[in-house]
Amino acid sequence: MNKLNLQLNKIMKYRIMYVISFFLFTLLTSTQVFAQFLPPTTIRTPYGNVTTPGSYTPRFYSFDNTYSSKFTFFIVLKNDSTLVANSKIKFRSRDKPSEISWKENGKKYTVTPDQTKEIYRIDVKRNKIRGIPQDSCWLFLIDTAKIDKKIKLYSMTSDISSPTISHFKLDKMNTILPLQKSTLEPYAQENEKAKKLVSKNQLLKAIEELNK
Repeated sequence: MNKLNLQLNKIMKYRIMYVISFFLFTLLTSTQVFAQFLPPTTIRTPYGNVTTPGSYTPRFYSFDNTYSSKFTFFIVLKNDSTLVANSKIKFRSRDKPSEISWKENGKKYTVTPDQTKEIYRIDVKRNKIRGIPQDSCWLFLIDTAKIDKKIKLYSMTSDISSPTISHFKLDKMNTILPLQKSTLEPYAQENEKAKKLVSKNQLLKAIEELNK
């Protein structure tokens, strides 16, 4: 009987570990495209806790691979009137600007960045996630908590936990620039490591180096 119980416990242990492994694999792979921020996760089991490390790997904006979640956006027009849309941001293409489209009372509405002063949404913690119109898109500052950074980063998506980096701004400048090798290179000349990273088109790593 004791041997049978030990064998059953052993089988149950393997099953639990298999379920945990499958869960972790699914979590990591399913969030790779859409959720670039993955916090540490702890799972309790009868045989101890299993903790996965967090990861944060922002992606660059691309015409063909940008994802937006559906949120309630408050759209402040240039005449100071405000529209409310429960919608996604449709990101700019090579020949069209970003836009927000929605239907109300059977009528379709579309707003583009050049028609607005700002757009924003309110997150679960009642924080205002603000997007400013810039370069035929809306830009969201993703590192407001890191006020000591020399270079600020902006995302074209309001999904702050999974930003799509597209622009940057030096702390002492008013101009927001598209994040490209040609635009970042002039600011990396005095930092050899950052300069080398820019030459390899590793722009986010270069900015991390410049912010040290």
